[in-house]
Amino acid sequence: MCVATVGKVVEIRGKRAVCSFRGVLREVSISLVPRVKLGDSVVVHAGFVSEIIKDTNNYYHDLVATDALAGQILDAIKRENTKMHHRHVRLMNFCGSHESTVIRYGLRQLLPENIELVSGPGCPVCVVPNEEIEMGIKLAKSDNIILTVHGDMMRVPTGLGSLEEIRAAGADVRIVYDINEAIQIARECSREVVHFAVGFETTAPATAAAILEAGGISNFSIISSHRMTSPIIQCVLQNCEVDGVIAPGHVAMITGLKPFAELNKQFKIPFAISGFQPIDILHSVLNILIRINEEKPEVFNQYTRVVNSGGNLEAQKKIEQVFTVQDDYLRGFPKLAKSRLVLNRRWSKFDAEKKFNLRLNEKKRGQPDDSFCGAVLQGAMPHQCPHFGTVCTPVNPLGPCMVSQEGPCYASYHNGTE
Repeated sequence: MCVATVGKVVEIRGKRAVCSFRGVLREVSISLVPRVKLGDSVVVHAGFVSEIIKDTNNYYHDLVATDALAGQILDAIKRENTKMHHRHVRLMNFCGSHESTVIRYGLRQLLPENIELVSGPGCPVCVVPNEEIEMGIKLAKSDNIILTVHGDMMRVPTGLGSLEEIRAAGADVRIVYDINEAIQIARECSREVVHFAVGFETTAPATAAAILEAGGISNFSIISSHRMTSPIIQCVLQNCEVDGVIAPGHVAMITGLKPFAELNKQFKIPFAISGFQPIDILHSVLNILIRINEEKPEVFNQYTRVVNSGGNLEAQKKIEQVFTVQDDYLRGFPKLAKSRLVLNRRWSKFDAEKKFNLRLNEKKRGQPDDSFCGAVLQGAMPHQCPHFGTVCTPVNPLGPCMVSQEGPCYASYHNGTE
């Protein structure tokens, strides 16, 4: 009863709000603090928001800066840094949750100046090309169709506007927390329900499991924007100077260590499979530095409490049962081999692209959009964008990196960092 936690308000519903607790969404009451606004960081106790955190930067920074274990790890990082004579080291994370933690807890400010942390293309909403979102927009404009999406997809701008804009104009676009909620909507109505499925290997098993359990539902289908992690990491490492990789622990939870071992063998730089707490990331940085100094570019599994070497075999099996892998584009990337998961022939009745004869705009495939997101997804810092914080803000975003809570621009803007 006495344990309170901190969440970020992502949706307001009258006297209640939906809060994100590091990605876990829960509905809470705001009746005690009715002044709560979208985007506020709040203290939640027993299902009620009890206060708004006024200075989130200092709040989170102090949690780490005053932690004894964090202090020990930072001291060890300084010792390893001395061994390498304070040379510049560039480490890249490939998960939006990692980047959110790095920014929220001020980890860049706690590390030596010569150790540079850069974000990669780990935001699942950010990598979805506009052409795939536009397919959903075109469908949603049909009277007989309900389009279900995750909240972060709503405000991504495209050449056809955003899903939020067409909903305001009368389209039936609904925010759901998972694919099962979308299937339930289909079971309870006669209209066609199309779910926009996004994410990497972390969320693909849930989509696969739901499809396997959907049975004879005839009015449900998906647009699959699921992506594979390895081809994206491979492309970035081929084009960026990186000394070590902080790898996504939740992807490794599903895939196991094999994909990262193969990348490690190809690029011969240290990989740390990392958890998502600030201590996890600092521990991963330390172990990468140790391996740089020892000239042992190995894969280090920092997230052993969750990740085993073989991964989740049942989840892998479900992905193989339902999906096939095809070459495709991502936002800001060229066409990557075996990068997109689409429903295989056996489950094609749930494939909205086939069901509604949808066609991607091939002329636009792989073409840059008007935002700086493609560069940010490959290691550029948000403040390097000439529009960051001025023309491009969370209220008027030019691209998904300023929309999604896992987007590096969104995180930098809300935490007042560069």
